[in-house]
Amino acid sequence: MRDERYDRLTLEIDAYIRQYLCSEGPRYSSFATYRLGTDATEPSIGGARWALDFLLEKLEPTFSESLMELIEKKGRTPAEIYTKAGVTKSHFAKIKADKDYHPSKETALAFAVVLHLGLKETAELIKRAGYALSHSNESDLIVEYFITKGIYNVDSINEQLCLRSHKPLTNWRKLKDE
Repeated sequence: MRDERYDRLTLEIDAYIRQYLCSEGPRYSSFATYRLGTDATEPSIGGARWALDFLLEKLEPTFSESLMELIEKKGRTPAEIYTKAGVTKSHFAKIKADKDYHPSKETALAFAVVLHLGLKETAELIKRAGYALSHSNESDLIVEYFITKGIYNVDSINEQLCLRSHKPLTNWRKLKDE
């Protein structure tokens, strides 16, 4: 049985999606081209090696490293975080053990939600797994809506995602009727 609060939330999310959903497709920006050598026809091998070494030294922390740092920074236990995110203990162990592990976008977002991250912090965390929030993706807008409203409940987000036939964030368990 749906209550008035649930219906109001559904209507608010629908309005948010209509306001922010981009329907014109991806926008492309121009890319700058860099030459590594002095000769315009061929880059120098020494220059390429130096550039690669420089870039490798500047690598940002991986998703796994960032997640573990955020859990510690927020003063939470790993078990509390992966349980609230709907991630199994074995899946979390895999994420923690493999610093180069790339979770699904939904799993990365679930961790951002249970860690109560703002939009900027969420964007940073999911970027480490190779993802971004997009205004051309309805499910991203639903998650963004909840984050901007400070509603950090994976079950509530999953309810709204499923209501619109989107994939839930993680191992979603149906809410009990109260």
